Amino acid sequence: MTIKHCVRRLVLPLALLVCCLLALPARAETQTVRVGYVLFENYQEGSEGEYKRGFGYEYLQRLAYATGWEYEYVYGSFSELLAMLQSGDIDLMGDLSYTEERARTIRFSALPQGQERYYIYTTAGQEGVDPDDVDSLNGRRIGVTSTSYQYRLLLDWLAENDYRCTLVEFPGTAASVAGLHAGEVDAVVMTDMASSTGLVPVANIGYSDFYYGVSRSRPDLLAELNRAMREIQTIDPYFNVVTYAKYNTSTLSNSHLSKAERQWLEQHDNTVRLGYLENDLPYCATAADGTLRGEITALVKTFEEEFDIRVQAVPFAVYDDMAQAAANGEIDLFGPLYLDYWLAEQYDIFDTKSILTTTCVLLYQGEYADSLTNRIAYFPGNAVQRGAAEVLYPNAEFVACDSKEDMLEAVLDGRADCTILTSAMLNLMRQYKAMRSLNMLELPGAAEVCLGTARGNSALLNIANRVIFAASENLSGVALMENTYAESAVTLQEILQQHAVGVTAVLVGIIVLMLGSFVWYLRMQARLAAAQNKNEELARQAFRDSLTKTGNRAGYLSLEKELQMQMVLGQWPEFSLVVADVNGLKEINDTLGHEEGDMLIRNTGALLRGVFANSQVFRIGGDEFVVVLTGEDHRERAMLLERLRAQSLPFVDRETVEAGRTSVACGMAAYDRETDRTVAAVFDRADREMYRCKTRMKGQNQRP
Repeated sequence: MTIKHCVRRLVLPLALLVCCLLALPARAETQTVRVGYVLFENYQEGSEGEYKRGFGYEYLQRLAYATGWEYEYVYGSFSELLAMLQSGDIDLMGDLSYTEERARTIRFSALPQGQERYYIYTTAGQEGVDPDDVDSLNGRRIGVTSTSYQYRLLLDWLAENDYRCTLVEFPGTAASVAGLHAGEVDAVVMTDMASSTGLVPVANIGYSDFYYGVSRSRPDLLAELNRAMREIQTIDPYFNVVTYAKYNTSTLSNSHLSKAERQWLEQHDNTVRLGYLENDLPYCATAADGTLRGEITALVKTFEEEFDIRVQAVPFAVYDDMAQAAANGEIDLFGPLYLDYWLAEQYDIFDTKSILTTTCVLLYQGEYADSLTNRIAYFPGNAVQRGAAEVLYPNAEFVACDSKEDMLEAVLDGRADCTILTSAMLNLMRQYKAMRSLNMLELPGAAEVCLGTARGNSALLNIANRVIFAASENLSGVALMENTYAESAVTLQEILQQHAVGVTAVLVGIIVLMLGSFVWYLRMQARLAAAQNKNEELARQAFRDSLTKTGNRAGYLSLEKELQMQMVLGQWPEFSLVVADVNGLKEINDTLGHEEGDMLIRNTGALLRGVFANSQVFRIGGDEFVVVLTGEDHRERAMLLERLRAQSLPFVDRETVEAGRTSVACGMAAYDRETDRTVAAVFDRADREMYRCKTRMKGQNQRP
C-alpha cells in the first residue's frame, strides 16, 4: 500500500474526530469570589482549614450551587471586612443591615438574606444589671460592635427611653462578649443568632432585614447574586426562615427564670408534679422497675440538670383521671396531649409549645370510604389519639377500648369503623397481629404533641416552655428511636400462611418460584401506586373547592394556623388579606337560576386568581372569598386592589355573567406586627373594609 493511499484512508477518521471534539460543550469558566467570613457562632463557623457550618455558610453554598462560584474565604472582624468590601479588597459579604451611608460605598442584594433581632444581653450573675428590670440598664456600660447597624439602633433605643449609658466599642461580637465576661462592660448588644453560656437577654431593641453586600467594582457579581437568590426563594419560599431557624433555635433558649416563675417554684418547694400516662409509648410509660421511660424523660432530665428543678412523676392509667387530678391541683403539669388551642380552651387548660411533631394515620379495613370515619376506636390511655380524632372528625362517634390491641381488634370485628394513630406509634403497634390486616392512610397536616397545665397557670407554662426549648434537640433524636421499637414474635404457622405461594413454588421448582415472585411483585407495585394516587387525590380534595378550583375553607384555616405559628415564634410574617364578597348573587339565583349563580361564583374565583396571580385564593363561604397576599403581591397590594375594582362590574346580568364577568365588593388589610396578635384580627379589618365598599356601592344607586 502506498503512502498516498494510507493518507487517504486516515483523512476521514481524523476529520470525524476533529468534528466531535469541536462539538463538545465548552466547560464554563469557574469564577472565584472573595468572601468576607466573620467567625460568628451559628452564622459562620470554622476558620482556615476547619469544618464550616452555620446559616451564612449554608446560604453561601446554596448560592454556589446556583452560580458555579468557588470561594476564597477572607477572615477578619466585622469592621475589618466591611472596610475591605468598601475598598474592593473583597467581593462579597453577608449579614449587612442596609443604611444609606453604606449604600454609597457598596451595593446591596435585591432580596434580604434574612431577618434578625437585636438584644441587650448580660450575664446571669451580673450585679449591676437585673434581667427582670430594664431600667437597671440606665447608667451602665454597654458593649457594641463599632460601625454596626446595632450601634445606631442602640443609640435610638437609649434616646427613646431616656437612658444615659456609656457605649464601649468593640471590633466584633466575640470581643464584646469577652469584654462582658472580663468586667469591662455590664451588658452587650448582639443579634438573636448569637449564643453564649451564661448570657441572659434584658431587652429587645429592634430588628432589621440583613442583606448581602457586593463590592461596587463587581456589578456582574450583583446580577448573578440577585438571580440566584430569586431562584432559591422561588423554589423554596420559606428557605430563609426555615434555614435561619435551624441554626437559631438553640440560641433562643433562655434558662433565666423571671421573678414570677421563681416565686411559683418557691411556693411549690422547687418541685413540678408531672402527671403522665403509664402506657403511652413512645411518649411515656412506667417501666418494669416503676421508673418513668419514654420521650418525656428528656424533659425531666432538662428540668433537673439544666434548671435545677425537681420533678415528681405521677402515673395515670387513663387521661380522664389525669385531667381530674390536674383540676383538683394534685398535679401541676400533665400529658402528652394533642396540641390544639381550640381544644385546650374547651377543656380549660393551657397547652405548652410542641415537644414533638408527627402526622396522623387512619387505620381501616377494606376499601376506603368517607363513612369509615363515623365510628372511631380509641384507647383512653392515649390523649393524643383522642384529641386528634376530636379535631379532625368532630361529628364522629368515639368507641372506648380496653387496650391498644383491643382498639385494633374493634376495627376488625366491626365495633368501630377505624382508628387513628400518630406515625410515631406505628412501629410499636406492629407487635399486634391485627395491624397486618388493616390498611393505612396518612392524613394531611402535622400533629403536634404537647403538655398541659391548668388554665391561668402562666408562670408554670413559661417554665415548661423554657425547658421544652432547651430540650428540643434531644426530643427528636435518640430518645425517639429508643422508644419507638418493639419486638414482635411470629410463629412458624404464621410464616407458612403468609408465604404459602412461595413455599408451593419451591416445591414445584425454581422456575415456578421466579414466575410467582414476579407476578406478586407486579401486583404489589400496582396496589402501592393505586394507594399513593388515592392518598394524593384525598389530600388535594381536602383543601380544594370543587366549584371554583380555588382553595377551600379548610385550606385557608391550615394556612392561617401556619401564619399564626410564625407570629407566636416572633418571625413577623409579611402578608395582607383581601376579603371579597360576590355582589348580586341572590338576584341572579332568584331570576336566572342557581346554574347562572354558580357561573357567577366561578367567574369571581377566576378574576381573583387572575389579579392575584402570585397569591393563594380561598372560597371560605357561599359567596365569600379571601386572598392571602405575600411576596410581590403583598408589596404591590394597593395597585392590585385597584386593578380588582377596575375589572369588577357595578352590577351583573345574564349577558355579563355568561361573558365571564363578575361584580365584587372587596376590602384589604395588611398585618401589623405592632398591633395584630392574630390572623383573625387582620381578617376582621379586611372584612369591615369589604362591607364599607359594599355600602358605598349601594349608595351610588348600583345594584349589589
